[in-house]
Amino acid sequence: MNTFSESGLSIIFPEDWIVRKFDASPAYQSVSGRGLKGVDFLCLSPEGELWMVEVKNYRSRSRAHKAKRRNPEGLAAHVGKKFSDTKRLIRIVNRAMRRKWWIELQLLYFRYFKRSRSRSNYWFWAEAERRLAQPRNLVCLLWMETPERGSNFEEATADALDEWLEPGNRLRIGEIDHPGDLPLRVTFLPSE
Repeated sequence: MNTFSESGLSIIFPEDWIVRKFDASPAYQSVSGRGLKGVDFLCLSPEGELWMVEVKNYRSRSRAHKAKRRNPEGLAAHVGKKFSDTKRLIRIVNRAMRRKWWIELQLLYFRYFKRSRSRSNYWFWAEAERRLAQPRNLVCLLWMETPERGSNFEEATADALDEWLEPGNRLRIGEIDHPGDLPLRVTFLPSE
């Protein structure tokens, strides 16, 4: 099942997606602390898209944990850097992997024999970079839970975040109250 917990939310991705919790991956942890930031999830959809998913929950989850929300420009800069750094990290991981001849051999095997390739981290990273090379294949999703209604916070954040994306990349913003036509489902986890 493609269900994950993040920021007090339960996120359910479609069953046919290949999902990695990026900040928990060995690839990300090997560069963590060196000034690079990463999104929460990397996903490969069967339609050939690479989804970068960042989750922000500014609704009060408990008295002990109350997240302070940034202004739209500050949030866009923070999330935009995560999208930008994640693209860079995907390329770095692939360069490091391809230095080993047996990984190239495995990737060749997966290209012709599609069974079980979704379980291979080597294949996942190679496929993510292949999809990244086509800007129209990249979908950047910011799942943002905000307590206010009637403000233009979401629109202002989207406008500011557009400046961080390459031409052709698609930006999507979702929220439990306004999920739109996004292929994933999100619910709140029980209170702590």
